[in-house]
Order: sequence, then structure tokens, then C-alpha cells
Amino acid sequence: MAGAWVVAALIAAPNVPTAARPFPTTVPAGSVVVVVSPVDMGQISPQLFGSNLLWPYNAEGAFDPLTDNFYPTFVREVRQLGVTALRYPAGITADSFDWLRAIGPHSRRLPNEPYAMQAAMITKRCCALDGPALSTVGPDEFGKLLGETGSVGDVIVNFVTGTAQEAADFVAYMTAPVSKGPSSRPSDAGYWASLRAANGHSAPYDVPYWEVGNEQNGPYQYGWRSGQAVKVGPHIGRCTRWEVATCLYAFGGTTAFFRQTVGTFADDERLTSYSTGRPNQTFFVYFPPVVPRTQTVYVAGQRWWPLGNLAVANSRSRVYRFDPSDGEITFGNGRHGAVPSRGAEITVSYSSGPHQGFVEFYDAMKKMSPRVHICETEQTNTAFLRLMGRAYPYDCVELHEYAQPLNTHASLSEYEQNLMNAPQREGATVTALQQAIHHYSGKDIPVVLTEYGQLVVPMPAADPRFNLSLDEGLLVASQLRQWIVHDLPLADKYLLNSTPFLSRNRVDLAIDPVGLSVDSAMIAGPGPQFVEEPTGEVLGLMSSLAGAERLDSWVWGNPDMKPYGETVPVLQCVAGDSGHVLQLLVINVSPDRSVATEVDVGHLFHEGRVLVTVLDGPSPTAYNIYQGDNVVGTTSAVATVGPGNFRWMFPAHSVTLLQMSLLSPASDRVGHQAKRRLA
Repeated sequence: MAGAWVVAALIAAPNVPTAARPFPTTVPAGSVVVVVSPVDMGQISPQLFGSNLLWPYNAEGAFDPLTDNFYPTFVREVRQLGVTALRYPAGITADSFDWLRAIGPHSRRLPNEPYAMQAAMITKRCCALDGPALSTVGPDEFGKLLGETGSVGDVIVNFVTGTAQEAADFVAYMTAPVSKGPSSRPSDAGYWASLRAANGHSAPYDVPYWEVGNEQNGPYQYGWRSGQAVKVGPHIGRCTRWEVATCLYAFGGTTAFFRQTVGTFADDERLTSYSTGRPNQTFFVYFPPVVPRTQTVYVAGQRWWPLGNLAVANSRSRVYRFDPSDGEITFGNGRHGAVPSRGAEITVSYSSGPHQGFVEFYDAMKKMSPRVHICETEQTNTAFLRLMGRAYPYDCVELHEYAQPLNTHASLSEYEQNLMNAPQREGATVTALQQAIHHYSGKDIPVVLTEYGQLVVPMPAADPRFNLSLDEGLLVASQLRQWIVHDLPLADKYLLNSTPFLSRNRVDLAIDPVGLSVDSAMIAGPGPQFVEEPTGEVLGLMSSLAGAERLDSWVWGNPDMKPYGETVPVLQCVAGDSGHVLQLLVINVSPDRSVATEVDVGHLFHEGRVLVTVLDGPSPTAYNIYQGDNVVGTTSAVATVGPGNFRWMFPAHSVTLLQMSLLSPASDRVGHQAKRRLA
């Protein structure tokens, strides 16, 4: 049940008699007090309640290729959960995504590489079995979903194999209005807006956030930057030897690769670097463009030679044709140019570039749409912040925070408790990053949290489906509370949907050969059947706070857990005023301890009745399956508590939302900044 419905029920039906009370309103007096202060802390951003939508494999089962639409049941679930932002193409699936292959009629679209070339090249384990995927869910399908769900978009542009101009064109295609006059130049925003209209959508899509690459802070995702640096692009300041990769991300440049395996179109599997023995084979380097005449191609370790026109070659000539713009290598047909022997591995040495860096991406994208927010993706890398300084602009900093427990072989109880301490550490990371941004830029540039939750691996050995559990939902609730109290403008939970109850796809099996781990999807499919998992239900409950004025709140005398000696508060709270409706959300992360409290609302006078909604289940590891009853869910009731403070019991492993109509207007409260000045 979406939290917004609960508010409407309380306001629209003020004379509803008190319901049967599954939630106790009288508990023994204790020392735990949940305090809500009238101090206004600022608005809770409506875009904090977002998620990641992966494009491959029919958007992980959410898209119906027979109707060319998302399943209506899926759209209904997204709307019901109150999802306010969607990120696309999402994660490492964005790192080599060519958006131009994914527009227009489906019959004319070209396949894309679903997982990152650079990860496959460097690790040879992350994505060794992915292969090409149909570009079924392209920019227009994504844009249509935004309109159907009322969400805003957060789009990642391809930094690894794309260009600044391609990124700028993508911005124009999604956000530019159709101009009155004709525009035939691809460099004009109007050209791309007209193309979007020709593809069936004249109005711009609502995509305010854009990320230049995804997770560009990790060596396994450096892409073209993972080569040996040849030259860094023009810049102010000095790059030390330890900052080369960061300098290349910021300012672009050229790198060199030696005996690198090749791939085929939209496919970087290692097997594709071997000759099939057929005529006219084509291969591609991983990271075009290639500096002309720097490439050396090897077949089974033996050097072959470039030739502009294979038609002049004889049948024994060890030659190939090369296109430096896209890195395409073409061999002969056995009559004009030799055919590489079956099973011979093709490798290539070359200089990759020149590539453009964030600064050029930013400038090109802003020219197309000055109003969009363009985020850098080096995350906590203060070297990037120092290099950019006050000379180069950026609008936001991407951050990903995944909870990673200390010991996956611990007992389930210890695992649960340790996991719940992660949000505190992540909140400290956000604070440190905000301070570093201000130090180097002189501005309060926002942090956006575009992936969070728990990684697919590692998982607790005691419960391989932990990512679907109520425990995972409690983790997400605690993380989302951190993003609220740190005043972040955007947060996208990973992952919106997946198919955990079907056989594993090939990429999952490459990561997890045993097939034990499960994506932490908010919605489990595939369509047309879907079921809300606890993480989705958490977002649905907490999204009622979207746009509310946050009130200062805390827990006095909070009990705690101490896994591995750490101190984990059992209760966490956040409060807001949504148009004279006080909303108090309390998370109890303990797997086995209910907590009796007094709720102290201070001078926020209310009418004495509370609409309470509790998300809970039979155990902290419970989850839902669409073949049976949903065991984790929300229950609502109206309770009479009197006009002032009241006592309440918060159940173990639960999220509780208390909502009550305020009698005093919001204007009577003292704003946070004014309060500080008065003090």
C-alpha cells in the first residue's frame, strides 16, 4: 500500500470509527522516547524515492516484446510504490551502451553489449558470458515509462566507448522541445527533437539528471583509461603520477594497449577473439577511436599487415583492412586476402584516442540543455575534486553505497545486526564527501545517491535469498533515512525489478556459478505476474514523505545491538509535515526485539487520532513469491491516542508510519536556520 493513500484516508474520512487495534496503544512506561521537534529542517526531496531500471533482457522481464510496451501490471506496481525517479540504462549496462542503436523501429535497431567491455577485458570473470542483447528497451520506451509512472529520469551517458557529441545528442533527443522551423543539422538540438517526434513522441521527456559514465572510480571500470597513458588532454593544474586515471576522466587523452584481445559487434566475450575460419571476418577493438597507423594486428601471435583495398591482395596475403574511427578489423575471403585459421586468436596493439573527458562532455551537454544537472562519477575521489577546483563546473557528484557485511559465514543473527550498522558508516561517507566538495569547489554541490542496497555478492551462507528478505527492506529503509537527513536531492535504489524465481541468466551465472545469490529487486517478475518485495514495500511506505517539510526528530534512550563490538541503534526515525499532516516513520532493525516507547510530539498539537501503517512479516528473512500468499506486507488501522504525547510499541523487524492531522499551522514552526540564529 502506498503511503500517500494512507494520508488521504485520514484527511478524507475524519469520522471513521476507531478500527480494531492490532497495534497496541498502551504499553508499560519505559525510558525510550521518540521525540519530534517543531524545528523545520527543509524539504524532503521528491526524487529520493527512485530506482534503477536495467535495459537488457526486456528490462529484466518488465517489458512485453509482443506488445512493445511495459506490462500494465508492472506499470501499476511502479506507480503503487510511489517510485519518483528512474535511472537508465543503469549500472555497468550503461558503460558501453550506444543509444543510437536503440531508437526507431525495432526491426531496424542494432544489438548492444549488455555489460561493460572494460570489466570483461580486465577481470575476464564479471561478464564472460553476456554476449549481445537486443536493444528492445531503448530511450523512447524508457521515456514512455517515465510518463506512465510520473517519475523523472536519471540517464547515464556512455563515457567508455562514446563521445561528448553523442552524449550531447542524447540530451537533446530526450529533453529538447520541437522547434517551429526545420533543423537539418545533427549538431542542433532541434534536429534530435524532430527525430524523437518522428519516432512517436513530440513532447520532451522529463530527464533532469545526467551522469557522465558509471562508477568511473574503479580500476575495473576505467575502460580506455586502463591502458598506458600516452597523453592527457588540455587542463589547468598538475596531474601527479598517482592521478593519471583521474586526470584522463576529467580532461580526456590517449592511452595505449598491447596485445589486447578483440571482440565482435556488441560482443566482448573472450571466445569472440578467435577466428571461425570463415571468409570476410570482422572484429573490433574494445576502445575506439584508434590513433591512425598505431595499430598492429596479430593472428595467433604473428603480425599481419594493413591494406586499404583487400581486392588487390592475393589469396596468401596476410593482410586486413582497418577503420580507425570505430576500430573495425576486416580480413580477406581466401581469394583476396588470407583467412585466419580456425581457432587462431586475434589480438591488437594500438593507441586509443584522443578521447574527451568530463569537462568536454559537460560543455557539450550543457549547450544542448542548460537546465539539466550533469554529474561526475568519480564518487569519493578527492583527486577529481582537487583537479576541477573552482575552474571547471560540475552540477552533482554520483555516489554508490552498498552494504557489505564483515563475515558472510557468521550466524544469521550476527549477519543481520552487523549489516544494520552500514547506514551509519554510509552517512559519515556522505558527510565527508559533502565537506570535500565544498572545500575544493567553494560551493555546496549536491551528492546524488544513484545505487544503494546490498550487493548481489557476497551473501550470507545461512540464507542465499537474503536480498529478497524483510531484513534487506530494513537495510534499505535505514539507508534511505540517511539520504533524507543528509538533504540529498536524488536517490535510486538498486534494483527496480528482476526475475529471482526463474533460472539464472548467463551473466548471473558468470558471477555466481552456483546460482545462489539473488538480486535485491523491489518488484519480482517476470511479467505479466509481479510481486512487491520488502524493499519495494519500504519505498512505497516511505515515499509518502516525498515533498514533506522535514521536522527534527531523534530517539532518546535508544536501545542498541552490538555485533562484533559495534553499536547499532535499534530504532531510527524521520518525521515530516505534509500539509498539516504529521508523519513519523520509525524503523526497528532488531530481528527479535520490540520496543515500547513514548512518542513526544512537543508543541505539534494533533487531533488525538493516529493512522498507523506497519510493514512487517513473520520473520526478518521472509519474502514474497507470486505463486503464493504475500507474507510480508503492510497493515493499517486508526487508533485514538489523545491530543498530546502517547505511548507506542514498535514491533521487531518492522517499519511503522504514524500519521496524524495537526491542529497548529505549519507557519507556527520555527525554521532550522532561524532557530540557529535565535540560539
